[in-house]
Amino acid sequence: MDLSLATSYDASPEEVFAMITDITFQEQVFEQLRAQSYGVQVGDDGDDIAVQVHWMVAEVPVVARRFVGHKLELAQSKRWHRADVDGAREADVDGGVTGTAGVAGATVKVSGTTRILPVGRGTRQAFDLHITASLPVVRGTLEQLVADAVRARLENKFKVASRWLSGSL
Repeated sequence: MDLSLATSYDASPEEVFAMITDITFQEQVFEQLRAQSYGVQVGDDGDDIAVQVHWMVAEVPVVARRFVGHKLELAQSKRWHRADVDGAREADVDGGVTGTAGVAGATVKVSGTTRILPVGRGTRQAFDLHITASLPVVRGTLEQLVADAVRARLENKFKVASRWLSGSL
């Protein structure tokens, strides 16, 4: 299942990058989302910047519980590469979901890219993700569950980002 989302900010690529690599900003996103639990890490990885997040996904539909348990935890890592001359950046996105320990297992992988691109006086951030579940019997259900959770987080992130950049957060 593919998931593409984008938004525009009234800020430079440098300002947007500084925001999305700020731990306090990422925590605000999860607090506004009312995540049951979450964690955020930001660190250097050679020339790259790594942002890692994890959070609990909503209740698992009954049909999939026997394969993954009642709750899923989604982990996602973004490895941001050096900026281009114009401030544009790209990150590789990797992550996924595993079910409750001890439950016979399906996994869901999330992979793709996110980009920060200068557009006029602002910046556009775009996500192009691919979500794949390992178990054919519940593939569609699990992919949709994860896609919905990722979409909700990103849409919330876009709202928090607008407030953050305007100084109202």
